[in-house]
Amino acid sequence: MHIRHAISARLDGEDPGLDEAMVYGHLASCAGCRAFAHDTEELHRAVRLAPAPEIPDLTPRILAAIGAEAGPDTLANEDTETQHALRWILLAIAITQIAIAVPALLFGSDAGLPVHAARHIGSFDVALGVGFFYAAWKPSRIPGLLPVVVALVVCLMGSSLLDVAAGNTAALGEAQHALDFVGLAVVWLLSRPAPRPVRLV
Repeated sequence: MHIRHAISARLDGEDPGLDEAMVYGHLASCAGCRAFAHDTEELHRAVRLAPAPEIPDLTPRILAAIGAEAGPDTLANEDTETQHALRWILLAIAITQIAIAVPALLFGSDAGLPVHAARHIGSFDVALGVGFFYAAWKPSRIPGLLPVVVALVVCLMGSSLLDVAAGNTAALGEAQHALDFVGLAVVWLLSRPAPRPVRLV
């Protein structure tokens, strides 16, 4: 029995616990242990060299599932009719914004402000108009553009409200900044991801 344990241990890569010369000497004189050693080695070899279980090729199904998952979302992010309309609205706002800002930028004419201050305000308004134009042209770039647009609109509208409240300027003269707010709202709407289509299970 010790011999057979030693044979099994040696096949498993463990310490047989007996001297190999003793094991081989016993095998030379014992047919039963020789048969056990032969059968054990054959079983060990068969297990080690057994063919791998056949696995079906799931690649087509996986790719189809990925396509079904990504397809509707990708299409949803394409230009829908609503997005088209928003882009045209934003383009119109951009053109109007730049047209309103040109007199202040070129001629320094803006509600009686000093020429230098008027040109500064005109520069901000033109920059905002260009931002709106770019957002209408490349909606995919809006996430990077949005913080700058928010900062410009908040600063322009905030300063206008403060000046109107302090009586430094007429409310009618600052009405053009309402266009800034509308443009910001359109940019924000364009930046929102399209809703995912509902899948019926």
